[in-house]
Amino acid sequence: MHPIVLPLLLGSTLSVELPIYVEMELPPRALERALAEADRLFDAGGIRFHWRLSPDESLSSAPASVVVLPRPETVVISGCSRNLHDHRLGHTDIGARRVTLWTEQVARAVEGSWDRKESPRVEEDALGIALGRVLAHELGHLFLRLNGHRENGLMKPSFSHRALVGKSDRAFRFSEEDLERVRAAIRRLQARKGETQLRFGKVKFCEASRSSLSRRR
Repeated sequence: MHPIVLPLLLGSTLSVELPIYVEMELPPRALERALAEADRLFDAGGIRFHWRLSPDESLSSAPASVVVLPRPETVVISGCSRNLHDHRLGHTDIGARRVTLWTEQVARAVEGSWDRKESPRVEEDALGIALGRVLAHELGHLFLRLNGHRENGLMKPSFSHRALVGKSDRAFRFSEEDLERVRAAIRRLQARKGETQLRFGKVKFCEASRSSLSRRR
């Protein structure tokens, strides 16, 4: 099915407000491209994000929050065929409704410079596109409550560095079934938000799980 047809069949556009906290120096152009790429990948399902950059007020009722850091606090050897490096690019804590992106990890994946000790240097546009695709993948984990991965598409466990920045996004598309599930999850979260506002309570999840996207060697 053509990606433009799906939102028409699913109904009206869903608008989602998401806070994003950038806790390191990130070129504005790279951040702009990242958010635009994530928007584009979810747009196929008629889902539109309204990004709130480091909002002063608490958005505890938001369905998710995004934190951008340079690298993981703790190194975990993961996704490395030589068992040397931590190839994780992002992390999703479903219970906390929090997505974390690691820009230096993503830059190393794009540059292919896992053995170099110095910080990688990547063009802002390339870094932004890769960050946006990792962001979409991690948000997919959160909204789908997906502990594992799919065999194909955006929710695969790993991608080559070429795929992370390639002009073709064929490898980074949600399946139609997953887009429908994401829309249903957002509707449920928004309904719970309305109930929370009426009851002055808190939205809770029953489970907590963790997922990550790694760069394939």
